[in-house]
Amino acid sequence: MNTTNYDIVILGGGCAGMQLMYQFIHHAQYKGESILILDPNKTYLQSKSWCFWHTNDTHPYQTIFNTTWNNLSIGFLNETLENAIHPYRYSFIKSETFFDFHFDEIKYNPSVVYSNDAVLSFEKKDNQFMIQTSQGIITTTDLYSSFWMPNEVENKTNLYLKQQFYGWEIHTDKPVFNASSATLMDFTIEQTQGVNFAYVLPYSTQHALIEITGFCSEDYSVDFFESVLKKYIESNWHCSYQIIKTEQASIPMTNFAFKRFTNEGAIAIGTAAGMVKPTTGYAFNRITRDSILLANHFFNKEIPAEFTHTRFKFYDRLLLQLLKYSPAKALHILMQLFRRVSYKHVLRFIDEDSSLFQEALLFAKLPKKDFLKQIF
Repeated sequence: MNTTNYDIVILGGGCAGMQLMYQFIHHAQYKGESILILDPNKTYLQSKSWCFWHTNDTHPYQTIFNTTWNNLSIGFLNETLENAIHPYRYSFIKSETFFDFHFDEIKYNPSVVYSNDAVLSFEKKDNQFMIQTSQGIITTTDLYSSFWMPNEVENKTNLYLKQQFYGWEIHTDKPVFNASSATLMDFTIEQTQGVNFAYVLPYSTQHALIEITGFCSEDYSVDFFESVLKKYIESNWHCSYQIIKTEQASIPMTNFAFKRFTNEGAIAIGTAAGMVKPTTGYAFNRITRDSILLANHFFNKEIPAEFTHTRFKFYDRLLLQLLKYSPAKALHILMQLFRRVSYKHVLRFIDEDSSLFQEALLFAKLPKKDFLKQIF
């Protein structure tokens, strides 16, 4: 069986794998090191999208933003509040746009190889990884892996919920959407055993992605999602529409202590490295920052450090406990957060870019009794 060596091997060709490859080949010290991306699941076929907020500074993916909004809206039980989020902007990238961009990067770089070969096993011997694939053996000294085991994570923590979402990209027969503002959370939809909200991304006055999201331990059925979607569209816009595309996914919400290295010694990336924010599901910018960091480590011949526990993990744990054990109180706190705190300050806090003083001001505006109860 053939044995092939690469300078760098990346397991998984999704958001994290592609971003890491991009940072490698655009690093100032890159000299044509060979890179293999092994993507047995053909991640590019999974229809999804990524949203994130950023300042007006140049973003690494500025050229492929599909849509950007300067305002965000939150739907409460009796009103909708829209506010500007300056200095932030809220941007959106479709998976098709994202993968087309990165496959073009691969096409024009002969040192990068993309493969859908199945990964049968991998192990580390001395300072080299041996990867058994369906087509042969791959060797490398630098292995990055986005592979993870949801069941293993769920079994090793008492806090494991799912952010489940199901959405339709629709085109309406008349202009009904406010294209200047994205709806981050609309809490007016049916509440079940978790915390549910609608999420609306208007691309134009007649074109939008509308998703129903649930923070819950139990799995929601497609029938439930579609029923809530139909009611939400009918009650808000009273129009006929055509479904262009369906989007569905489930993201882990957990206080599990993800590690920098896998059990086999590979460097973990993406969800496997805990890059998904436990209480919101946002990951794109966290992955971008981590990819830049890992590329710098590689070219500077540095070993990445294990993750450290921060106060933000403590905050995440408190909210996860509320979402799991007292979802009605968690819903109340989320609504109070967006009612009483400016959207830009909430975004800075979620981005883990706030100071202790700013966090103290934020928490002072929330029900303290519920948080104190979770601490003890």
